[in-house]
Amino acid sequence: MITRKRGINMKKMIGFFFVLFIVIFLTPIYVFAVDFTIEETVIDAYLQENGNVQVTEFHTYEFDGEFNGITRTLIPKKGTSITEFKASENGQHLKTDWDEGTYKIFRGGEDEVVTIELSYVITDGVEVYEDMAQFYWPFFDSSNESDYENLTITVHPPQATSETIAYGFDEAYGTETIQKDGTVIFQLGYVNSGKKGDIRVAYDHAIFPNAKITGNEPIRNELLKEQKELAEKEAAFLKTQETLNQLAPYLTGIAGLLLFFFIFNSWRKSQTAKLEADRMYHSSSIVPKERMSMPATIYYFRNAMVEYGELLTAAMMDLVRKGHIEQRGKDSFYLKNTVTTHAHETLLLKLLFKKIGKEHVFSFDMLKSYTKKEENKQELQMDLHQYQKMLKQEMDTHQLIDKHRKQRWIAGMVSLLLIPVIILFGIYGLYGWLVVNLVILAALLLVTFLLQTRTTKGHFITQEWKRFKEEYGELQWNNWYSLSEDDKERAMIFSTGIKDKKLSNKNRSFVEKLQVTGEDSGLSSTYLLLFLMSTTATSSFSSATQASAQSTSSYSGSGSGVGGGGGGSGAF
Repeated sequence: MITRKRGINMKKMIGFFFVLFIVIFLTPIYVFAVDFTIEETVIDAYLQENGNVQVTEFHTYEFDGEFNGITRTLIPKKGTSITEFKASENGQHLKTDWDEGTYKIFRGGEDEVVTIELSYVITDGVEVYEDMAQFYWPFFDSSNESDYENLTITVHPPQATSETIAYGFDEAYGTETIQKDGTVIFQLGYVNSGKKGDIRVAYDHAIFPNAKITGNEPIRNELLKEQKELAEKEAAFLKTQETLNQLAPYLTGIAGLLLFFFIFNSWRKSQTAKLEADRMYHSSSIVPKERMSMPATIYYFRNAMVEYGELLTAAMMDLVRKGHIEQRGKDSFYLKNTVTTHAHETLLLKLLFKKIGKEHVFSFDMLKSYTKKEENKQELQMDLHQYQKMLKQEMDTHQLIDKHRKQRWIAGMVSLLLIPVIILFGIYGLYGWLVVNLVILAALLLVTFLLQTRTTKGHFITQEWKRFKEEYGELQWNNWYSLSEDDKERAMIFSTGIKDKKLSNKNRSFVEKLQVTGEDSGLSSTYLLLFLMSTTATSSFSSATQASAQSTSSYSGSGSGVGGGGGGSGAF
């Protein structure tokens, strides 16, 4: 039989996962000043004939590190009050301080296990009616921020009696044991922070002769009715819990199988596309053919993880290669041809020569001056985002990515259906199934929002440039020299765009060797310009884009327990 009372280890495990989630995903992180555990709490409530309640509490704390003391929050119910609060340790009185319902008990130390005794009186804590008198009290409520590792509450009548009705709510439900003399022991055990656990104990009103009368109506039938309703609710809870526990393997299995199918199916499609790309591969040159613009190729090859400095340098180099830009003077560039093939090329030319430059002339000094103005920094970031968007649009026209829209839509629907199931597992205390399904849900959500694989063409382009990257670093200079000018230029642009030091050094070694051998006359002026740009433009573009990015990047208490009462424990 599955019981409603949570197991200590399972609660700790769930608490651990919750805290881990908060620490990883939420900021700012809340840091506790004192590390402690409340190992044991024993509360004895002695009901007096005059209706007051003398309470004695023993709290055993285990501290890790320095501490100044403990805290105890006591929020009285309406019509009652807390008086004569005292604290001691081994009979020695401890200093206390009160602040809006919270008592501070001063007892400093470091790395210790201490047991603090608290005592206080609940004035008019017993409510007397025509037939019975009740002690209906919340020793803690949902505002409590500390776990009780082992909590015991004992209610003592003023004298022995056989007429006793007792039960608890929430965490205290089903924990009561009635002794022969009428004493009631609530053995709650582990109680998580943020939980409630009101207790209700009633005796014959005759044993409270000096207490103030609360009401002239009888309450015995009300108590018995409420006790019966709680039992019926618990029975219904356990029945539903058992049903859910029986269904859980099937529900979890279906969700898990669907997740496996989604992952396996996408992997299978990707592998098929990759094998087809391998079969299609044939190249007469180490440098792949130009199937997309060089900026789009670089952006795709790097999975969009390319810095603006390298991307803009490669894009400008490609415009030089295509004859849209030419160098005039030492540091100036002139716009020669405005008719482009791609929208992102038009945007970049407009940015460089109209917004930053003047009269079809651009220089890196102009770029530096442009980014000194705050409004220009924000506009530059907007243009860069638009440029990236246009690169993606070019990639989309080549159908390089299979987004598995139908599969992702189904995964999203399964995720939505799984959420209420997970909530039910939490409500009915099936924490093992809850954790498993949370993992499945997280994976399904990743499938829903992120699943995409390369198409055959996508794999083909990736593999072409991967082979280039692997082989170009080992290329002999005479083989490089025999490449066409366009292949040499695109190899230079790609090496710069992906920020590969080995490839860049290889290009440098080729140029230096040709200069030494006197064969540099065989190099085109365009190639030499690209080589110079690859070493100078990146730093200028990086500084400008980083500067623009930085500019766009500072008592009458009330508890949740019965009668507005409550409380909790802590340390400082």
